[in-house]
Amino acid sequence: MTPAAPPDRSLILGLGELASLFRRSRATVSRYVARLMSEHGFPQPLPGQKPRLWSRHQVELWLDQAASTSAGIATPQVVPAEDPRLSPAAIAAGRARLEARYGAGR
Repeated sequence: MTPAAPPDRSLILGLGELASLFRRSRATVSRYVARLMSEHGFPQPLPGQKPRLWSRHQVELWLDQAASTSAGIATPQVVPAEDPRLSPAAIAAGRARLEARYGAGR
């Protein structure tokens, strides 16, 4: 059996590229990516990849959605930390709208 070919680098993002997209350090993004996935629907990393890699297309779709959401999903690139749209009530209201439109998810 021959080993699988490595993924096409133009289709994936590593942690360093995510950090530059979010304008944060790699360490900061690494700390917060799990919370972004569980609380804000950030794409899961590609399975079986070490270090973690993400689909560039899925991350771009998520960023577009975050930028266009009136609730202002908390991404460092889109909304500054002191923005009032990041209040727990605003986030809960945005989540409720998404669940009403797309279902409760998992």
